[in-house]
Amino acid sequence: MNKTFLTLLIGIGIGILVAPAKGSETWKKLVDGLDEYKDKLSDEANDLMDKGKNDLNKAKSRIQSEFNDFESTPRLG
Repeated sequence: MNKTFLTLLIGIGIGILVAPAKGSETWKKLVDGLDEYKDKLSDEANDLMDKGKNDLNKAKSRIQSEFNDFESTPRLG
């Protein structure tokens, strides 16, 4: 993740130096690109959170099932 961000910053710097457009146009494109990148990261984070919640719910169900099986097992003595 840090390498990706550093690469992004280096690319931005080079892009600004060699950009054929006016500074204001280049800046607008840059901001739009960063917004898209931020949205993509946000979507990925939400996907990871959803997967984590799903995995946690599956584990909870398995534990509850094992507990119910344990309680319904007849005991000796």
